Amino acid sequence: MSGPWKVVVVLSALLALAGMGAAGWYGYAWYNAAAGSSAEAVDTRDGALRAARQLASTLQTINPSRPDEALDAWEAAATGDLLAQLKRDRGKNLDQIKKSPSTSTADVVETALTDLDVSAGTATAITAMDVTQSPLVNDTPGQPTVRQLRVRLTLKLTDAGWKATSTGLVQART
Repeated sequence: MSGPWKVVVVLSALLALAGMGAAGWYGYAWYNAAAGSSAEAVDTRDGALRAARQLASTLQTINPSRPDEALDAWEAAATGDLLAQLKRDRGKNLDQIKKSPSTSTADVVETALTDLDVSAGTATAITAMDVTQSPLVNDTPGQPTVRQLRVRLTLKLTDAGWKATSTGLVQART
């Protein structure tokens, strides 16, 4: 191999090593930011996970004998667009509860964060839960049914703690 080609090969090897080093460093930095190994990131992740479990359960629970309390709890669990929607639809939700009263309680089976941005104070979670519903007939609970739901929650860290900004069912892929 002649002199100029040796220089090209050596420079190419050095550039490749520098590129691999940079890729490794940025990959590690991305992973560390996403997974979070700092105490703040771990605390934030754990808090978001606990909140997601509680918020998902709250937003699926209702006692028709005290519908205002349930709607207040829904609103206390929400912020942003979800809170605005709940406040806007409060009368409609109250009418629906009175029209077709049924109890609804949620038991969270599993929750996982699918996204966490510590610096922005946002998270996304998917929660699997069993929701037990019992229609009320003449103030007597009917036969309960259990539905298994998977719910996606988008969360925002507020001065009052984690709140849901949106929620929706996760559709099964077929």
